[in-house]
Amino acid sequence: MPGISNHSSATQGDAPIHVSSEWGTLKECVYGSPDRWVMPMFYGDSKQRAYGDFQEFWVKNQGRDVAEADPERFAGFKSQIQGAIDFLRDQGIRVQVAAELAPEDRKFPRGENHGVVTGWMRDPFVTIGNNVIELAPRSLFHRRQRFAIRPILAETMERGARYFAQPDSGAVESRDEPGWGYLEGGDIFVLGQKILVGHSGGCSNPEGAKWLQHMLGPDYSVEMIAIDPMFPHLDCVLCTPREGVTVICEEAFPQGLPEHIRDWDHIVVDKFHAKRHMACNNLVLDDHTVVVPSVEALDDVAGELKKRRFEVIRLPYNYPSDFGGSFRCAHQPLIRL
Repeated sequence: MPGISNHSSATQGDAPIHVSSEWGTLKECVYGSPDRWVMPMFYGDSKQRAYGDFQEFWVKNQGRDVAEADPERFAGFKSQIQGAIDFLRDQGIRVQVAAELAPEDRKFPRGENHGVVTGWMRDPFVTIGNNVIELAPRSLFHRRQRFAIRPILAETMERGARYFAQPDSGAVESRDEPGWGYLEGGDIFVLGQKILVGHSGGCSNPEGAKWLQHMLGPDYSVEMIAIDPMFPHLDCVLCTPREGVTVICEEAFPQGLPEHIRDWDHIVVDKFHAKRHMACNNLVLDDHTVVVPSVEALDDVAGELKKRRFEVIRLPYNYPSDFGGSFRCAHQPLIRL
């Protein structure tokens, strides 16, 4: 069973949980599993993620195990996720990997299998400071992901974390009413004490942001940011690899850029590259090192980062990215200092 890195020391495994910012040095994270991928049912939550030829594959194979539906695609997915895990462990980063979902949990919350997407573990929880927070996703296929990592999250209480769970999403596909707050980790950016939450209309919502502010208290300021509904999450259109620098799809912010980052140095990408190639969904290792997928379409992004004195590491990740989630979607930090 995938588990804790053999490269991790006992000291590192006992280190206090804390995430200071998006660009803090990554010391420990939860990463997606390479072992299973079952296509979710194609409901409203799928439409924001599906794109091009992959949408046709998704519709045709909803509910099917990708290892059976397309062995070559699954082999690529498995190899590239495992390659990313191995890379992080070689850097001395402690990596904990999502476990297999129990068959009964795969039918949560409506008695039908909504798919297995534990290769992407950004959305079921978030770490802000020493707060580890199970979230209430709107997407049905994200609602059961927390069960694959609950032992990992519960263990953080032994390491100084304050462990919380947002009120559950229930079984209705979507409702925007008082008391029904949704939050997905791909929408949440930790910029020190400032927390940005994306709002595409299909994932996180204002009730969710309101709950998050209530839970965090006055030490943090939570701000909801409107984004183009063609993108599910804020991390599809924004990357903050260092304080003062972004990779950003400016045209995806219909109300303009958030004031907190408005005057930063922006590496601007268009909607096509943000959507088709996940140009903003990169893996920040620290404030001078970024992992960018090794597709030619992202050479310009890598080049602009290098001009700003970042070390840019290129790894293959096209198979996971086809689903609508690249390196940031695959992991959620437990320690960034």
